[in-house]
Amino acid sequence: MDMDRTEIVQKVASQLSAHPNAALPIIAERLGTTEREIEDALQEMEGLSFQEFRTNSRLEQAFKQLGELSIAANGPWEIVRARRRLAIPKATVRYKILSFWGRKGDYSGPCPLVDISKDGLALLADQDANPMKLLSLILKLPGEEETLEIKGRVVYAVATGIAGFRYRIGVRFLPFSEKRSCNPVKALDALTRIEETYTP
Repeated sequence: MDMDRTEIVQKVASQLSAHPNAALPIIAERLGTTEREIEDALQEMEGLSFQEFRTNSRLEQAFKQLGELSIAANGPWEIVRARRRLAIPKATVRYKILSFWGRKGDYSGPCPLVDISKDGLALLADQDANPMKLLSLILKLPGEEETLEIKGRVVYAVATGIAGFRYRIGVRFLPFSEKRSCNPVKALDALTRIEETYTP
């Protein structure tokens, strides 16, 4: 099938809309084209690799679906909290699981932030994380260059199907103190600023 590059990009976007985690070989086969043609079309039209284009597509779908969800949706995260959680559209979180032995893997790709407060946050992720696991998190807010690094423990991880992300993970932040095993006080200051900026 002969397609111009604009049409290839449109058809790839359509495939990813229906199948957010689809791999490049599968999409190439469905479109009757080659992986190289798809990569070239995306690079020329979007300035992105297929992997980057798929990541962006999944994030956009997730943000849209999160915006449509009811705040009162039932789930293990619906607990009484001292502070209200804030939803910040298009904010992302990267995370990695920290081990007792100090070996640290790489951070995940950007995951959609579901909500946040000074006590903790929830995110969508591909990898499961058992309760009580210690995570290092990097929060990126829309339109801001600076990121916030913060640590917390997993409270829950439940299956979800939002934009192909397999899990919703709830995290409670470690205490804020100058002690070694705590989050720095400047992280609490940053969370206070976020709360003041995004509270309706």
